[in-house]
Amino acid sequence: MNADFFIVALLGILGLLAHVARKRRWLEGLLRVFIFSTFLVEYFVYANRGPDLLFNPWAANILLGTCIVTLLLLFIPIRRLFSVVFTSIDLVLSGQILIPLLPLFRKVTTWADFWASRRIFVPASIPHMVGLFIYISTAAYLLAATDPNTFQMPAMPIPLPLPISQLFSYNGLGLILLSFCGIGIYVSRAPKEALTRLGWVKPTWPQVGIGLAIIVFSFVYDALWAIYTHQLSGQDLASKLSAYNAGTFSTPGGFAPSVVLALATALCAGIGEETLVRGALQPVLGILPAAFLHGMLHGQFAHAPIFILQVALWSTCIGIVRRYTNTTTTIIGHAGFNFVTTFLFSFNP
Repeated sequence: MNADFFIVALLGILGLLAHVARKRRWLEGLLRVFIFSTFLVEYFVYANRGPDLLFNPWAANILLGTCIVTLLLLFIPIRRLFSVVFTSIDLVLSGQILIPLLPLFRKVTTWADFWASRRIFVPASIPHMVGLFIYISTAAYLLAATDPNTFQMPAMPIPLPLPISQLFSYNGLGLILLSFCGIGIYVSRAPKEALTRLGWVKPTWPQVGIGLAIIVFSFVYDALWAIYTHQLSGQDLASKLSAYNAGTFSTPGGFAPSVVLALATALCAGIGEETLVRGALQPVLGILPAAFLHGMLHGQFAHAPIFILQVALWSTCIGIVRRYTNTTTTIIGHAGFNFVTTFLFSFNP
């Protein structure tokens, strides 16, 4: 198990404690103290050695912003504001904002009932508050490591072969564990309820077809981005990215090892990322925040943030599909795309 797994496991325990705190006020108080203590530490670091300690003003400014938001998160009026913003963005992106314009809407419900039925962040919920705290802290950490000055002139990282053990421990087991802890398995939900909450349900045949269509869409999307990045700043970034992927997913031995690595990438990364992003996060924070974190999780592109943006925009599209289907459907598309691309890079770099 690598260090990333243990960090993710600790975050999962924190999420699980938030569900326990729903019926134990003393634990709720401790969680609030923990969040406030995090604010104090962040402010102390920034006020004393922020720019020097973090090596650049960008990271220092991210720390300051995180520090402020962490403190404000403790106040329920601010969380109500988050709820309004998250819900509004989600209604627009999903197209559900158009529902009130339908003639049938006025006969069925009121605008207030419509809004309440689609609210995605509950201000009074302790698990939602802690979940947003974890999200903000994680996103800030990943964002601080990204160099915005290289957005137009990206520097690709040195490709290193990806060990299957890392795929399993972090992308697979780690992210799935965090997802189940975050939705309160065995505390707020029984295992069957947890599966339903995460969107792990049996897909219908039309949903299987949608999942397969996601694979095709992903190839078209990647091809369009390759055309764009090929011309960016006079650099052949598409070729650089291909070379990076070929080095990352390199396997000696031919067909069989390539299939094994492709299956591991499809199952671990595809299932793990979709379970966390689409299953656990999106129903609470909405399509766009979940997609943004999905892009930031691809930290190998910290010095080529154009590719983080590429992943985030793709993830936004998949999030819209998830809004009208389930996580299983998006897993089919994500895992299928991962399998094909990983095999191609591994078997024929």
